[in-house]
Amino acid sequence: MAKKKIIVWALFDSGNGCYTQAAKAFPQMRVYPIGIDIEQKNRHFIPLDLADYSRLFGDHTLFRTLDRLPKPDVILASPPCESWSLASGMKNGNACWRQLKPTPAHFRIRMRADYNSRFNYDRSFLNRVNGELCIYNTIEIIKRYQPKVYIIENPAFGRIWDYIEHILGFSIPFDNLTFYSDYGFFVKKPTKFKSNIPLRLSRQGLPSKVIWAKFKGDYNERSNIPLSLLREIYPQIIQHLQDSKNDNDTKEII
Repeated sequence: MAKKKIIVWALFDSGNGCYTQAAKAFPQMRVYPIGIDIEQKNRHFIPLDLADYSRLFGDHTLFRTLDRLPKPDVILASPPCESWSLASGMKNGNACWRQLKPTPAHFRIRMRADYNSRFNYDRSFLNRVNGELCIYNTIEIIKRYQPKVYIIENPAFGRIWDYIEHILGFSIPFDNLTFYSDYGFFVKKPTKFKSNIPLRLSRQGLPSKVIWAKFKGDYNERSNIPLSLLREIYPQIIQHLQDSKNDNDTKEII
């Protein structure tokens, strides 16, 4: 009898599909990439708007589509980081959020009067709404389908983490900090793979080869995750699932 596949839902893996690419080295895993491609270059994924809010109006396409998929053992998610990023820094926050001190939970929506020529109010407004909906739906998907393992990837110092914990009230136990430069990426890019399991990842923090602000790559290229990093994560997921299964088998025998 063939061994049961590990079912992985890869949310937002609709650009260059790094989660899907890296999983090819692990035949025991079956990946379902889900999302939309902002550049409209790829077709390898299940097209689904993960910023969808149409269930507010009685349209449950998002969860009806997901309900038809095999139940996930693992959910991986890389929601868009633009609205949370320090790269769009402004006084007391960034281009989307005004964040008051000292409490991280003090998020305030930016007023139009806050903006200057560097940032566009309308684009920032839409980025903020999209960012909130994407992470809200990500957490709701995790809660609804209860995977054995979930991992959310985003820049280490982005405001998304405070938002998840303090606004959405969802606690993620393990930070799993690493640096993309340790895995051959051209910029240092400190990143967290926050998860319900601990991951052993490099924290050396090799220096960047180029300045991020001067990198001219397209959206998908800038969103890439080093495949060597993912190939380090996947065996740890597999081992965790196997250890959990062995523990359950032992308990049944006892």
